[in-house]
Amino acid sequence: MDVKPGNCWRCMKPLPEGPVTCGRCPQAKYCSDQCQRQDRVRHGAVECQMFGPKSCSYCKKTGEMKPCAGCNNAWYCNGTCQRKGRAAHKEVCQDIQAIITDLSNKMTKDYADLSRQDGYSKRDIYLDPPYYFGTTMAYDFLQLKQNEWADGISEETMRDFYIFSAGCGDLRHTVLTAASLPAEYQGKVHIVLNDSDPYVMARNVLFLYTLIQHEDREGIATSLATLWYSLHISKSDYDLTKTSLKKLIQADARGISETTKGCVSITDEDVAKLRYVWKGWYSLECQRIRSSSVNLTKRRQFVLTQVPSFQHELKIYFERLSPKEAESLKTWFQHGLFLAQDTPIGSLPFDNPTLTARIRQNIDGHLLVTENFVYCIHNSNTPFKAWDSLQVQECSAGETTSATVMYHKYVAQQLQKTSTLLSQGRLHIHMLVSCCFEIPHDHQALKMAKFDRIFTANLADFFEFRKLLQTLGPLLNPNNKNATLVTEITSWIIWMPEASGWDRRTGRDINNSIKTTMQLCKDDTGKELSCPEAIRYRIEYFNNTHWFCAYLRANMMAGGFHIPELDHIPSLKEAMKCEGLQMRDFREELNKLVPFKKRVNARSLTSPSGQERALEWYLPSDR
Repeated sequence: MDVKPGNCWRCMKPLPEGPVTCGRCPQAKYCSDQCQRQDRVRHGAVECQMFGPKSCSYCKKTGEMKPCAGCNNAWYCNGTCQRKGRAAHKEVCQDIQAIITDLSNKMTKDYADLSRQDGYSKRDIYLDPPYYFGTTMAYDFLQLKQNEWADGISEETMRDFYIFSAGCGDLRHTVLTAASLPAEYQGKVHIVLNDSDPYVMARNVLFLYTLIQHEDREGIATSLATLWYSLHISKSDYDLTKTSLKKLIQADARGISETTKGCVSITDEDVAKLRYVWKGWYSLECQRIRSSSVNLTKRRQFVLTQVPSFQHELKIYFERLSPKEAESLKTWFQHGLFLAQDTPIGSLPFDNPTLTARIRQNIDGHLLVTENFVYCIHNSNTPFKAWDSLQVQECSAGETTSATVMYHKYVAQQLQKTSTLLSQGRLHIHMLVSCCFEIPHDHQALKMAKFDRIFTANLADFFEFRKLLQTLGPLLNPNNKNATLVTEITSWIIWMPEASGWDRRTGRDINNSIKTTMQLCKDDTGKELSCPEAIRYRIEYFNNTHWFCAYLRANMMAGGFHIPELDHIPSLKEAMKCEGLQMRDFREELNKLVPFKKRVNARSLTSPSGQERALEWYLPSDR
């Protein structure tokens, strides 16, 4: 669940002194009976089943139960009931274990194929263009009030925190972390941003450099919010970008550190990797009226229309929005403008050079890199996906602006708070342009402190959990009981179609679950779901917890990247204790930094995929 402690599970408002609680599970709390009733369908479909009491699969009694270790989808009072129920349960249990073994074998083969490819750690192994827009919602790395300050404001308000973000992508997490620090906190935050993609990292350095260099410029946060997401920009914003690019092209690592007052550090080796990108952006013809212009509009329309299925996805997306929201989003997809106010496109004479890169295209069956920098944003990536619409709407309560203007104002606010922290010398960012597996070497060579938080983005979509934990786990701060490593996965259902309600053997609906979840979606939201393939909207009402447990066990069993394959199916308990780290059990307690899963239909604008899962790992007290 993704509501902060002390807030209502339906409306997210602060709870009164005597909150209404779910009568079945110990977790859900509401501000009123009305909110509890409104949330009954959504909460009852999955969460209440996860956290509430279980019924014995044999005698049907309810109470303290132990799960079947083979499949994690049957519960028993004791060994006697389990033995008596074995005949009826055996086939289903063995089927799930067979799926785990088969999936583990497939993963091992895929990891082996990937590790054999020369340069598997480089960006071009992934055929997608650079991710200038985040693919998942921004989150606060620290969340002190739920962690170090959970028992009250700590006396260590001057304490420094150290964070490592592997596969960091853009700056959204860094910006939200800086903007979310409690007023009482007066220490410094040190963040190491790591990504192997030089385009993404060049953009990050450019934005930070500009924010610091021009901190006294009126509207600098507004300008950067525009540069982050808008297809077209004003002359003043274009000139601002060109000025910063020119200085960065000429700078070395020492110069960048001095110019940013020590807030941004990077090695000369990494500056050389980024300089190529800065030169490419600087040399682009961006004045839209010129025939030699980069013409982002033409390329963007091609990207948005080349995949017919994406147009179908958009249609379903718009159906879930209010009429006003749908109108605003349709305008954004048409023009790509992200501005502080609705502005005629004619008043924006320049294309945004930082939305370009050299990318790989399939030309006559061959993957070739484009000769020039071209528009490179993936069709499904939007500003609305990168920032939690619930938080954005909360900050814009009572305003009647378009969704685009509302989001722009929110992003600008977060950037302004970040600018303040930078100007106070309390935010220090170190850039590492490398594969995350090289980090232990860099950590030692650069004499870095151990980290209070380690975030790995969705690297678990590409590398097995054991490899990530083995590589990065030793870098956690052993002196902080709240030190946490977060692994996220966004594509696990591709491996485990049963988790969406499809039987992989027959291709049919499992126990009529698709029809049932579509009806539950309608009951909860009041909106008909027209297409069963729209998994993200109906999966919120399908309890696929045991399928995720099966996926986790298969992943832990698989080998690759110099990690040997296990000779047995690990139990869930074994999978939750790996490489000296303990996983927070999402079936029994809530995560403290990133929710295990997020609500989908409550976030119509953001529209998460419904497949995201986050696991939190910590150093056990008995280590």
